Amino acid sequence: MQEAVETIDAWSHTMSLLGLDELIEMPCPVRAEYHAGSYQQCAIRVLERHALKTATVAWSDATACCYGEQRWRRCVARKSGICALSGQTIAAGDTVYRPRLVRPVPRNSEAMILAYVMEAAPLTDVV
Repeated sequence: MQEAVETIDAWSHTMSLLGLDELIEMPCPVRAEYHAGSYQQCAIRVLERHALKTATVAWSDATACCYGEQRWRRCVARKSGICALSGQTIAAGDTVYRPRLVRPVPRNSEAMILAYVMEAAPLTDVV
């Protein structure tokens, strides 16, 4: 009988079953580094808003990641940054939306959208 394997160790477990655990290392996820102007390369669409706590966003960045339906949560910014939708400056303490943290950690996990920008953005139909 096989032992239960946690999701985090699924890659290592699969490679060991194939006998490749010493030849292939688990890919290391790289978080995208975003700075002023870099969000212009991203296609960002607000698909749904769920009350004032969460929203569903379609995020596509050809150089880092693509999420067709990514859940974002409303929170307080812990550090300054740039709003992905408007390009406005975000100060620590501003109310923002951020990607919900799941496993594996999303590559755009550092991205933020100002809450009032998210709530004013038109909803886009999923195509």
